[in-house]
Amino acid sequence: MRILGSIPDAEDVAQETFAEAYRLHRLEPIQSWTGLLVRLCTFRALDALRRRRPTVELLIEDCASHSQPIDTMVAAELASRLRQSVSSLPEQQAAVFVLTCYEQWSRDEIAVHLGITPESVSTSLYKARKQLANLLNLYNPGELS
Repeated sequence: MRILGSIPDAEDVAQETFAEAYRLHRLEPIQSWTGLLVRLCTFRALDALRRRRPTVELLIEDCASHSQPIDTMVAAELASRLRQSVSSLPEQQAAVFVLTCYEQWSRDEIAVHLGITPESVSTSLYKARKQLANLLNLYNPGELS
């Protein structure tokens, strides 16, 4: 849900994840169900994000919020741009970024679940953040307004 921003899309990804996990289980024994499910779910969510078509956004009036409308609109726009930008990252960088920033996993947890070294996690996260900063034009705030 945090990656896709949509409950129906997240439900679809969950269904795909469990179906794929079952297929893998039939081929060979699974050593870590948690690791398998997290990895499959993350990658399937990123795949769904990459193939997403433009959809109709909810109107601001449809949302119940205590913040100012302009703050909500800015946050929604930034969240949308971030999701689009994450989908353009290489698969490992995107997975590391999502697991770090959205799921708040530690570097060691990510390393174990993705089957890479903790140093690779740090390097991937650094590269992902740098590329996202460039994609979102954070160093040129004049272009955001």
